[in-house]
Amino acid sequence: MTRDLYVDSSVVLRALLGHSGAAQAWFEARGAGSQTLVASRLGLLEVRRVASNAGASRAEADNYTGRFAYMRIDDQLIDEADAIPYPVKSADSLHLATALRFGADAVEIVTHDHQFATAARALGFQVTDPVTDDPLRDPVA
Repeated sequence: MTRDLYVDSSVVLRALLGHSGAAQAWFEARGAGSQTLVASRLGLLEVRRVASNAGASRAEADNYTGRFAYMRIDDQLIDEADAIPYPVKSADSLHLATALRFGADAVEIVTHDHQFATAARALGFQVTDPVTDDPLRDPVA
């Protein structure tokens, strides 16, 4: 079974801002793939704000963010994020709650954030870090 990919903004931003050739290559490889890229609407906001603050254009950000299917945030999702039993940042708890709505058997988590990855694994998700898991990655990424 092919899982969709819940992609954390940590990977998107490394690719978008040119901080990781491995992250850029990972996105390029997903261009023709059959896996759907999914995220919370929070991920869209995170990428757009950080990209804008770094001087990237909206078009550059949309080159990445336009590839995603987004889940909306509602009060119940906030409550589910609040119930995440692992030490993660508030935003990451929202990302984990969103991924849990898809299901650990339906999505794989893609992140470069170690704390987020640890919590995701504890919740039963398969986790990939294309920045460090890629044998061709940038040595300084």
